[in-house]
Amino acid sequence: MEPPPAKKLKPTISPCENLVPEAPVPPSSSSGPLFEDNTFPQDEALHIDGIKWQRPKEICQCPRFIVDGATRMDVCQGNLSNCWFLSAVACLSLYPQLLEQVVPMDQDFGHGYSGKFIFRFWQYGHWVEVMVDDLLPTVPTQSNGRTQYNLLFVHSNDKDEFWSSLLEKAYAKLKGGYSALQMGFAGEALEDMTGGVVQSCDTSGPMSDLWSHLHNMLERGALICCGNTQGEIETSNLMGILSYHMYSVTGAKKVQTLRGSESLLRIRNPWGHTEWIGPWRDGGPEWQSVTDPEQSENVILEDGEFWMAVEDFQKNFHFLEICHLGPQSILHIGAAAKPWEYATYEGRWVKGLSAGGSLTSSDYYWMNPQFSLILGNNDDDDHPDPQTSCSFIVSVMQKHQRLRKTGHIRVACHIFQGDDTHVYLFQDALRSSQPLLNAGPCDNHREVVLCSSLPSGRYIIIPSLEKESDEGEFLIRVLTEKGNSSRPMENQANCSNIPALSAFPTEDQCLSRFLQFANEDGRVNSVQLHKLLASLLNEFVPLLPKFSLEICRSLMASMDISAAGFLATEQFCILWKKIIAGTCIFANLHKDKIDRISGDQLVAALQSAGLPADDFFVRLAQVRYADPDGFLSYPDFICCLLKLQSLTEKFQAADPTGSGEVTLNYRQWLLLAVFN
Repeated sequence: MEPPPAKKLKPTISPCENLVPEAPVPPSSSSGPLFEDNTFPQDEALHIDGIKWQRPKEICQCPRFIVDGATRMDVCQGNLSNCWFLSAVACLSLYPQLLEQVVPMDQDFGHGYSGKFIFRFWQYGHWVEVMVDDLLPTVPTQSNGRTQYNLLFVHSNDKDEFWSSLLEKAYAKLKGGYSALQMGFAGEALEDMTGGVVQSCDTSGPMSDLWSHLHNMLERGALICCGNTQGEIETSNLMGILSYHMYSVTGAKKVQTLRGSESLLRIRNPWGHTEWIGPWRDGGPEWQSVTDPEQSENVILEDGEFWMAVEDFQKNFHFLEICHLGPQSILHIGAAAKPWEYATYEGRWVKGLSAGGSLTSSDYYWMNPQFSLILGNNDDDDHPDPQTSCSFIVSVMQKHQRLRKTGHIRVACHIFQGDDTHVYLFQDALRSSQPLLNAGPCDNHREVVLCSSLPSGRYIIIPSLEKESDEGEFLIRVLTEKGNSSRPMENQANCSNIPALSAFPTEDQCLSRFLQFANEDGRVNSVQLHKLLASLLNEFVPLLPKFSLEICRSLMASMDISAAGFLATEQFCILWKKIIAGTCIFANLHKDKIDRISGDQLVAALQSAGLPADDFFVRLAQVRYADPDGFLSYPDFICCLLKLQSLTEKFQAADPTGSGEVTLNYRQWLLLAVFN
């Protein structure tokens, strides 16, 4: 896939979370006071003698945000070991549309300059805005007997250009300071600037498979970096390839020559120079043997980009970092092949509740969170072939590790076979099972990625940390081909095959019955709701157990967000649909006799409703709603389900960024604790 042309597009700003200081922002005017960000972390990387914070207008006479486009030449490393971040920025600069998603181009030092600049990064499922001032750390140098100040960290070849320096400062703020950028992997930064999933792998294996894989990934719009791990850092071998230096794979094609077909890869050195000098180099004699003139690239350009045969690529590059772009980013570059379908889930490992440790060294591994993966043929195929191989990618990412400065706890991911019997794997099932696929535990990586294929069927994903005492938050992303799905539930509610439940009233019938019991103002209280539900169930589904008045009060509380004590027509219609869905889930798990479900079935039931059925969640539900033997009756299950749904929805509404924490005032707490 060719990189898109380097045209300027005014970025479209989508709703973002703002990571901005709480201090008032001064007016956006060149005549007003300049913005100063007092929240920027002052860390150990800045403990250097003589350091001075200066604005670009103090560093040069005519500063510019961008000069002649943002390119790889604008990214020159300073006094910080963050080449992993810089190589990712250089790679991203090959795709202007992606870079403009991170670096809004309508910023500068001219009219409206206020000393503040905004950048955007992807963080754990959300795009966030990061605002910084333009005060940059500089250090003194002597030149012709005079003292001048130069930028301490990233700088551009053009002394008047500052987009890369300010981008680095914004990224440092996001991560907790400049020192948080010391050492890392390019894949982490690529994810943070695209919302993609990065797969790390080596280049071993059959050459034809390697070329086919890279060609396929490029067609899907992936960004691919490669590197050499032999020799001294950034020294060139005999063929011009630099050691421990990140390159980009920008194209793949097969050419017909007088000797047969040749598989080629196009590589780019982000430096813009120092190229491959072996076979298929720029202007190399191999191009003369290409039979199709349109396939020949017999040119000599010292632009850092070159072609090489896949066998030479395998000899000279030893590892790959493949960034499969996120949904928003892939739209910007217009990939030729259909993109992956994405599903994202969040969770946490909590000691004693949902932290089960590793598979090999813990008896509590079953306590770790579990997620289902359903692979099959195209949606239009009613009879999927179990032998069909379905490609997928599963990523488990630890959250906020750099920001918290706690270091990377070793994370792992295993995939087990699932079926209708084992919708959730408890200790006994895991003891007799072996994982089909696994990744990790990995040192120094915040993420483990599984990129593979499996036959059509049901599977269970289990993310874990190394020790039972390890805690943390995680983000799971599952990329599947069309026709497959992943979700934190196992079964879809289906009432059509249950005769006792097939006669639910229509929406019009439900509305008509509601008006019979409602007050003149078109609302029902808890007593009226009790009578209304009894009437509906008696007429349409008489085999179901009835709801008590106390349960009806709980059902009302799950919908009455303002504690008014009444439900209006629209609220009741939503409640009734939830009752139907919960009834279908309950009946699917107990088709023979609709009376109660066990604790094991409760896991599948909560998963079917889209709730995170980890061990802690299930324990709470059982302790509160189950009988002494651990069983839930139909009315208790509906009450439990709707309350958990309501509380989960309210928590998510109060936590739009997915941080896992919310702040409530006293009245909000009373509303949830007492009324709901």
